[in-house]
Amino acid sequence: MMNFPNAERVLASVGGLALFALNEVRMFHSLPRMPDPGNGQTHAASIQIMDAAAPVYLSLVDLAVRWGLAALVVALCVWALAETFEKHPQTAE
Repeated sequence: MMNFPNAERVLASVGGLALFALNEVRMFHSLPRMPDPGNGQTHAASIQIMDAAAPVYLSLVDLAVRWGLAALVVALCVWALAETFEKHPQTAE
């Protein structure tokens, strides 16, 4: 007997959230704190990791990856909820 039937929904959502979090940590540590128009890093974002908050400047690629991962997390969570609350036909026992 499985304690967590159909756990792939939850694992997919947690995996998507982990990807988003890892990308946030990457951006926090590697992106510049001042705008760098020469490299296209002109889009300001404020990222907070633990108690340290810092403004970082994103390129269009970084911005697209950030919003794409956020959309992926939302889509995975909606999929998990839809699958969880989906009505299944009752079988006669």
